[in-house]
Amino acid sequence: MPRPDRTRPAALAVLALAAACAPPPLDAPPGPPAALVRVVSWNVHDLFDDLDRTEPPGALDTVATAGEVDARLARVAAVLGRLDGDLVLLQEVETAALAEALAARAGYAQARLVEGNDPRGIDVAVLSRLPLRAYVSHRDERDAAGRPLFPRDCVEAHAALPGGRTLALVGSHLSSALSDDGTRRAAQAARMREIADRLLRDGARVVAGGDLNDEAGSFALGPLFGDGAWVDPAAALPPDAAWTWSGGGDRAALDHLAVPRADAASVVQAAVAGGTDVEAASDHRPVVLDLWLR
Repeated sequence: MPRPDRTRPAALAVLALAAACAPPPLDAPPGPPAALVRVVSWNVHDLFDDLDRTEPPGALDTVATAGEVDARLARVAAVLGRLDGDLVLLQEVETAALAEALAARAGYAQARLVEGNDPRGIDVAVLSRLPLRAYVSHRDERDAAGRPLFPRDCVEAHAALPGGRTLALVGSHLSSALSDDGTRRAAQAARMREIADRLLRDGARVVAGGDLNDEAGSFALGPLFGDGAWVDPAAALPPDAAWTWSGGGDRAALDHLAVPRADAASVVQAAVAGGTDVEAASDHRPVVLDLWLR
């Protein structure tokens, strides 16, 4: 996916709710240094290694061979190379070693993954070309019943922007509809919103999202999107372009990257990336945001 031209207005598929603008020309009036930053979120669907870590062994997943793991890494890395993101949020990566191997293949200097609580070992990971000032895990938080609030973790990746500012990516993989009627997802979405709002008050530019396992207008995601203060730019795409997951003949937009409504004008482009290479790598399609940030 090509990046927008920094000197000419781009054709935008973004917000009906606010007119998103192209980056200013490079000779823009003096001010804080600006950067065109691409953020990507993608569920890479069961990116496992060739070891069986389940208890008892073989209880939850088929173990891949070393050759199959290598082929999966190659397919995922090829898509990431094409998308050319600066800050990438991934879901369903099993280990930090796999995240590091993927980063090396796709040209990323940094990879972060904290083991979550999911029994299948599908974790959240971040790859970054921007310097990471901090990486915060919320895996140990508990809900009212004492269970882990985030089975697949919720993470904060604090990336350095020019001029000393921070881009904070708040990302998670919320509970599936296969195991939850929406109640747990709603609690998880509420906590994500609390984290994102706090970072915004602290002065960071913030993007929040991931595989949220529901549509933006759902009851479960109401705590994040319901009051309109946070918006999903890709939701303005036509339905045939906006879906992010397919299975059994169904399609749905389950993956999201949200920005504060007040920052909507910083969105240069929002897209869901398709293609045969994506189809060969996962049952989800990546969400891509291009942001012009000061």
